Amino acid sequence: MRPLTLRSPLPVALLVALLVVPAIGGCEAPPAWTAPVEKLDRIVLSAFGTGPRDVWFAGGGLGSGPPGLAMHFDGAAFTDLPTGTTATLWWVFGLGPKDVWFCGEQGTILHWDGSAFTPSKSGTTETLYGLWGSSGSDLWAVGGKPNNPGVMLHFDGSAWSPAIGLPPPAGAYFKVWGSARDDVFVVGDGGAILHFDGSAWTAQPSGVDRSITLFTVAGRARDDVYAVGGRGTGVALHYDGKAWAPVPGLVTDDVNGLAGVAVSPVGDVAIGGFAGAKIRGRAAAWQNDSKSAPRDADFHGAWLSGPEDIFLVGGNFNAPAGVPRIGTIAHYGAALPTARR
Repeated sequence: MRPLTLRSPLPVALLVALLVVPAIGGCEAPPAWTAPVEKLDRIVLSAFGTGPRDVWFAGGGLGSGPPGLAMHFDGAAFTDLPTGTTATLWWVFGLGPKDVWFCGEQGTILHWDGSAFTPSKSGTTETLYGLWGSSGSDLWAVGGKPNNPGVMLHFDGSAWSPAIGLPPPAGAYFKVWGSARDDVFVVGDGGAILHFDGSAWTAQPSGVDRSITLFTVAGRARDDVYAVGGRGTGVALHYDGKAWAPVPGLVTDDVNGLAGVAVSPVGDVAIGGFAGAKIRGRAAAWQNDSKSAPRDADFHGAWLSGPEDIFLVGGNFNAPAGVPRIGTIAHYGAALPTARR
């Protein structure tokens, strides 16, 4: 019997492609939750990025000793940058890679210009929990003591000054977000939601009980804004440009409070909360990943560039004073490098 021969052999390059490409494709891991940074000696309270390779994180020791946290991820490693302050940094917001703002305890406000941090005098010693702006000459910072009159400051490019014409305060303000300089939202104690139209602040009915705290507000347009909060039971609201209402299709009865929300430019949403709460989706299509690891962190902040590049940050910030702090950065998507600098 003659041996079988291939009279018209395929080119070697094509054979390799046929054999190798399916193998590579079959080895791709599906997107999943991982913790590229865990057991950090400081709580991570906020995340903000201009893209997948330019993500900033803010936090600190909450009185446990370590200095304020400013960490940067460039796609290859997480770099801990010296802030020069012992104050915990509660929020980070940027207008560009070389124009990033941080705020936190003791009225601390820092500006990163691409090479160094510069303190900015806020004029207050209260904790500032949130910061947002439409430009370098239009920034808002909010804070205060829980269950006490809130603090709201405005930066005109030269100096910070107290906001004027605010509705009667319901308590501290926790976060601020806007789509433009004439469309700014603030949330806080007592289910408070304030709106600025470029000339005046007004209170908007949130529809929640005054015992509810709203911790974070974020959106992508005047008619697509989210606010989250609650303790014991999570609260998630949506604003359609006319009124606030519970987020359609999102069940939060089994979620032990929500604290962070972020929205991508095309409408993808990431929400984080207590006891490992992790929710992602858009419109009426939601996925609750709270039972997925990591489950041992309370998440306070969120940021995403898309549905498969989501960061939730937190740690044991609800632990009693004096307990050593442990911070966590969780990520949904392809596995990230865990290198630290």
